[in-house]
Amino acid sequence: MSPLKVISLEHAPDNTWCRVAAQCAVPSRMMALGFLPHEQVRVVRRSQFKGGPLVVQVGNAVFALRADEASQVQVEGAS
Repeated sequence: MSPLKVISLEHAPDNTWCRVAAQCAVPSRMMALGFLPHEQVRVVRRSQFKGGPLVVQVGNAVFALRADEASQVQVEGAS
């Protein structure tokens, strides 16, 4: 079995569930929102503008994140 690919949440495919990477150093503000290691997340929607905000789902909660915030979260299991 090959190791899972790790990418930033900003580059994760839309509507695909993935997990926050175990080795990811998530800022404390993001951890307070629920971006914890092994937590399931998905990108629900993207802005039509390059570098615009993303709508992401963490568990049952839905948030809008700036692209630079989403780039700080590493996820695995995205294809």
